[in-house]
Amino acid sequence: MRILHVSDLHIEPEPEERLPGLMSTLANDREPLRRVGADLMIVSGDLTTYGSSRRDHLAQAREWLDSLGIPYLAVPGNHDLGPSRIRGERNPHQEGFEDVEFKQTGYGRTFGPDPLVVRDLDRLRVVGVALREDDLDGVLPRLTELIGADTRPVILVGHYPLVPTREPKPHTDFGSETFVPRAGAVLLDLVRRSPNVVLYACGHVHVNSARPLAPHCLQVTAGSLGQGASTYRVYDVDETGLGYSTVLGSGPLIFWNTFDPALAAEFSLGTGTERTGRITF
Repeated sequence: MRILHVSDLHIEPEPEERLPGLMSTLANDREPLRRVGADLMIVSGDLTTYGSSRRDHLAQAREWLDSLGIPYLAVPGNHDLGPSRIRGERNPHQEGFEDVEFKQTGYGRTFGPDPLVVRDLDRLRVVGVALREDDLDGVLPRLTELIGADTRPVILVGHYPLVPTREPKPHTDFGSETFVPRAGAVLLDLVRRSPNVVLYACGHVHVNSARPLAPHCLQVTAGSLGQGASTYRVYDVDETGLGYSTVLGSGPLIFWNTFDPALAAEFSLGTGTERTGRITF
């Protein structure tokens, strides 16, 4: 069984406002993504840059994902669904906050009304969670019950990393603690109390990283396919575990170096053990 993990596409109509040429880069990745032969693709947020305030951008992202012809499970990032009122007031164009039920948000109307999505793949379960600060959508108690009701290994998909992926921070918005500090802490505690959660797949930070959340669970980020570091993950699942590997996309291989040119390439792409490894169930 093979699972493809992409993140942080940042789709927007051409001519792109934030990163000219991004859509052309993503177009170059279409066939390589299809050739992976995945049974499921997981998309860990920031499908768009301006989708939280522009629903038509979310519709374009859905059209792009549908066009790949790969079954997928997607969760929103801060650019698709503003996580809190405070963030929305600071950055309304890119992180506009919608003070409505999840099903009434632009993301919910475009990708489905439930902030908790599940795909069962025989020997394991894949669960996606849309997270807003203070769990406005009441998803965490449901997630706790769902994980506890099944003994199969779980791949949990969210947008925000639950532990730091790199030090030092190249920017104040690198990381997740300024986006969902309280909700993220609750989710981390849930993962640590759930021995069947073997992988937490996320994005947000635009780096390719792997960090342990608990003895039984590895946190894996997938870079940013559109903006850089342009990488994606392939997970091969068998009876005893999961192998993970990194594939380079066609876009730039760095992103944060524009804020700190002294950062090494390894900051973006990770060490050898972060790029490739294995989890035993």
